[in-house]
Amino acid sequence: MSSQMGHVGGPIRSVYNMTKFGFEGLTKGMSIDLAKHNIRVNTVCPTFVVTPMTSKFLKDKKFMREVLGNIPLGRFAELSDVASAVVFLASDQASMITGTSLLVDGGWTSK
Repeated sequence: MSSQMGHVGGPIRSVYNMTKFGFEGLTKGMSIDLAKHNIRVNTVCPTFVVTPMTSKFLKDKKFMREVLGNIPLGRFAELSDVASAVVFLASDQASMITGTSLLVDGGWTSK
């Protein structure tokens, strides 16, 4: 699991960005190393997801306005949005997908 922040920068998130960008690089390298064993390596990169952990942030009206202003679809991700992406990448339907990221970000990184 990675993050949209592995593809874009963000204020006050330098360390988080660094770890997610590193994870994206690791995914690409591992996909090459493990392809000969028919092992696929991908990341799922969600935007802010409604969870108990994020609930305190999502109660802050200023934070909500800023975040939703960056998501063209205008909503936070739900757990089912992320789970569906994981299930797809784990399925045979994704048998030719490796070394990439599936962005579940509502368009955040499109800008």
